[in-house]
Amino acid sequence: MIRIEEKVPAKIPGMTSLFITFPYNETVKDMLKTQDVYSYSKKTRVWELPVSSLSFLLDNLTYYDDIELVLMPDEAPAKVRTQMVSYRTEPFPYQADGISYGINHDRWLLLDEPGLGKTLQALYIAEELHAQSGLEHCLIICGINTLKTNWMREIASHSSLDGIILGQKVSSSGTVSYASIPERARQLKTPIKEFFVITNIESFRDDRMVEAFSGSANRFGMVVLDEAHCCKSPTSRQGHNLLELEAPVKIAMTGTLLLNSPLDAYVPLKWIGAEHSTYTNFKRYYCTMDGRFGGRITGYRNIGMLKDSILSSSLRRTKDILDLPPKTVTCESVDMSDEQAEFYDGICHGIREEVAKADKVSIDTASVLALTTRLRQATACPSVLSTTPPKSSKIGRAADLAGQITDNGDKVVIFSTFKESVYDLQELLSDRKPLIATGDQSQSDVDRAIDAFQNDPGRRIMIATWQRMGTGITLTAANYAIFVDTPWTYGAFSQTCDRIYRIGTDKHVFIYVLACTGTVDEKVWTLVNDKRAMSDYIVDGSVTPAEVESLKKYIQGI
Repeated sequence: MIRIEEKVPAKIPGMTSLFITFPYNETVKDMLKTQDVYSYSKKTRVWELPVSSLSFLLDNLTYYDDIELVLMPDEAPAKVRTQMVSYRTEPFPYQADGISYGINHDRWLLLDEPGLGKTLQALYIAEELHAQSGLEHCLIICGINTLKTNWMREIASHSSLDGIILGQKVSSSGTVSYASIPERARQLKTPIKEFFVITNIESFRDDRMVEAFSGSANRFGMVVLDEAHCCKSPTSRQGHNLLELEAPVKIAMTGTLLLNSPLDAYVPLKWIGAEHSTYTNFKRYYCTMDGRFGGRITGYRNIGMLKDSILSSSLRRTKDILDLPPKTVTCESVDMSDEQAEFYDGICHGIREEVAKADKVSIDTASVLALTTRLRQATACPSVLSTTPPKSSKIGRAADLAGQITDNGDKVVIFSTFKESVYDLQELLSDRKPLIATGDQSQSDVDRAIDAFQNDPGRRIMIATWQRMGTGITLTAANYAIFVDTPWTYGAFSQTCDRIYRIGTDKHVFIYVLACTGTVDEKVWTLVNDKRAMSDYIVDGSVTPAEVESLKKYIQGI
């Protein structure tokens, strides 16, 4: 008797596997080995094959013996949890559905498109589990280092529970720094009073962080992995250690799970427990290669099975679920790298020396704006200020966002005050053939770029200075805009946003404003949003006396 039993996979990709046992038969063994993917346990003498091999097995093994086929029974319906918590921010209906899904599923992927508020859903799932099942702590792992502060801001805005960024130190002057990895590991291991604990994925490149998590005095019943598409290499130390982190509830979030190939899904699926195979078997099952046990990937196969695996363990909504057409503006905090932070501090030091030499009261408007501009350049385009500049974290984040947006089939316009930022992004995104528009381009070149952006499906990124493209044109092919830095005034900012938010807009518009944490960016964004200080005073992008005075105090206080 040949027994074929469907069970949870052990080493083979897929939602379920076939486990085969039979009296020893050399011919049957050789037949099983003809399959591209299989596993054999010498200890149990059980063969494991993917479910896709079932028809092959039934067609061929009946010639050698009777077959007993045992299928996996359907799972009993779980008890349905309902909302208990009163939320500080009323979720959209689709977000409420996501929260309901989350409190009734322990390990899953939240794959909503960018801009649909995955963060809010994760926060309220954690709040519900805190209220309903006594969840003590939620660990948030940012796949992109610069998003830690953004999570903290979202917690402060929307959650009734508190949070902490692991290792963060804030000086009396507001300067932000981070403790070493050993210090973060010690902090993770000792009692933490805050509910949400935020860190970046790079921290887990160090084994001490994994050991601290496993032996922590804090009970992390839930772990959220944000921007999970950035954590796709299981062979790296970071990927390996991520897979070592265990918790009853795990949510991996990304709007773009598959950036380059089906292999991108392995770590997220493995992390939530929806994938049980080895990476080698996963690759052999979903890829065709020019060698039996490895080599160059030449194509993909069994994609339907991968789709089923993803759909069975995920929630995915697109912007089509939204009514037409709201506009969402998000200021995203970006943490600078250590090198850029040191560079920025050096610029601040130089400005302090300049201010110390002058009569602080007599600093005029031109001086204030010049000094402020220098600080803004240090966050957006350090190359303007140095021949050996550090990389700009905002430029890196803008490129990452643009990649996610265009991978989802949408178009995006990236605006900056400085043309150097435009050229840096053009180089970084060169494989996506971005269009550009600055004061260096002729009007005819700009007109051709606008026409291509509006009408060519293959040209999905426009990078421009807002001074050149902020008024008088239509870019409604895009429903996303990213501001590397903003204009000085709300009027100019609003005008620039309206390039994609005007007659002809037929989709929800998402505006991202990038601001480096603890820098002049935050001050300028506050001024842009302070309508009382600038109402009815805007003339050709000028700034108000109130703004100048506020900036002067900022310059004097750095």
